[in-house]
Amino acid sequence: MVKTDSQKNSLKKKQKPLKNYLQFSGLAFQLLAAVLVGYWIGHWLDEKTGTSKPWYTVGLMAVFIVATMVRVIRELTNE
Repeated sequence: MVKTDSQKNSLKKKQKPLKNYLQFSGLAFQLLAAVLVGYWIGHWLDEKTGTSKPWYTVGLMAVFIVATMVRVIRELTNE
């Protein structure tokens, strides 16, 4: 059976919400990974440099979170 243009368009409309859902469900995991990587590298640097306060940990976590948010915003504006 050959699908008409209207059937193809309705199929695309049904797939788009699913694609959006899958795309944004990964956002939580991306943010979690960014925080964990920033923490791990920052903690390692704090131990190596012997800082009394966790400056590297806090700073790198913030940098990784901002970088992840910039990436998400760029993805959203490209759609």
